[in-house]
Amino acid sequence: MKHTLLFSEKAVTLHEFGEYSNHALLFIHGNSVPSSFFIPLIQFLEAKYYIITLDLPGHRQSEAWKKEDFTPKKLASLFNSILEYFGINEVDAFGFSMGGLILLECFDLMPAVKKLAVAGHPPLSSAKDIPEAYRLNEDVSLIFQGVVTEEETESIYNALIAIEDTQLKSEIKQALIETSPSFREGCLQMALNVSNQISKLNQRPHPIAVIHAADDPAIQFEYLQNMQINNLWEQKIQVIPECGHFMIGEKSAKLAAILDRYFSEN
Repeated sequence: MKHTLLFSEKAVTLHEFGEYSNHALLFIHGNSVPSSFFIPLIQFLEAKYYIITLDLPGHRQSEAWKKEDFTPKKLASLFNSILEYFGINEVDAFGFSMGGLILLECFDLMPAVKKLAVAGHPPLSSAKDIPEAYRLNEDVSLIFQGVVTEEETESIYNALIAIEDTQLKSEIKQALIETSPSFREGCLQMALNVSNQISKLNQRPHPIAVIHAADDPAIQFEYLQNMQINNLWEQKIQVIPECGHFMIGEKSAKLAAILDRYFSEN
């Protein structure tokens, strides 16, 4: 079901799936791929969970923010307002790609959030980790550029996703064009000023699930292996084989199975 929340005088589009009485999850999508791209994943989980997601500001019908508004404090306030809107006092959360970075920047300001899972984003201790954590090149870096041309959307798709599905490719390229440039610029500023996410995770009582696609062209697996996270779930990175960065669509069943196993544990 679709909802509209007015936050800071801007409309934000919300979506809910599943039965309200079920275990609640909050999903946060990635850079320039709105919440509709979670649908293949949600279809495996909605019978068991109550799932809330949103189109982040500047995506689809959610109104754009200024780039300087994309701060952990304001985003956490938005997420807290969403949980309050739905009457949710306790929730587990999953962030995909840039949504993972956003979640790890915000969770300590969100008292309702308990367990955390991130995929397609390596937890960082500072911006100095970025060269070791990511495989950055000119095409991958375009995802943080404000305005992108049709040619540049092609480069982004080929660099990060490269799935031979013409409809998916068309949908993602269109989403890249439609996303507000201020979102990508704001995300870049967040990344360059990232907090010590690993230290914050090590202070939590709950384990953190870190999920990695084996063939992810953007993430350095060696960095993930060397992270010093004390409460890493099962003491290992959860690896999905034969999968690229866009795991929410490419290997949605396997990703759903990992999330279900993690979120259903006491």
